[in-house]
Amino acid sequence: MSNERLRFLNGSWDLLEATFTAPDGSIQMPWGPSPIGIALIAESGDFSAHLMRAERGRFGADHPTPAEKQKAYDDYFSYFGRILRFEDAGATVITRVQGASDPNWIGSEQVRYLDIEDQDHIVLRTPPLSLGGTKVVGRLRWHRRRDAA
Repeated sequence: MSNERLRFLNGSWDLLEATFTAPDGSIQMPWGPSPIGIALIAESGDFSAHLMRAERGRFGADHPTPAEKQKAYDDYFSYFGRILRFEDAGATVITRVQGASDPNWIGSEQVRYLDIEDQDHIVLRTPPLSLGGTKVVGRLRWHRRRDAA
């Protein structure tokens, strides 16, 4: 594993944008135009990512309806695991998913292509994946969190 690349990624990252582009150029935004999220990456290689629609409605009662449950599921995604390795001189990140809101991801290896814009901004792109029955490529832009202590 590239310790230098892992040291660079170490920390907390805030999601700035998340778009998924189909081959015809159409763009999907599953978490809306202003999604929020956080990615936590430890120098050990452990990671966690949470992404969601910024404006989420509350359930109408203590026991949500099936439609409310579906909407809550559609508006939120999370997964965690471990960075296994970097390839292509650190431009490709391979992770092993230990847990996810989508149970089909558990145990999978996920590939992300890493673009470093500067010390505080990165873009993670996905290989083609299915979203709503359409093959798309995801582009998630992140900003390093530098909270004052």
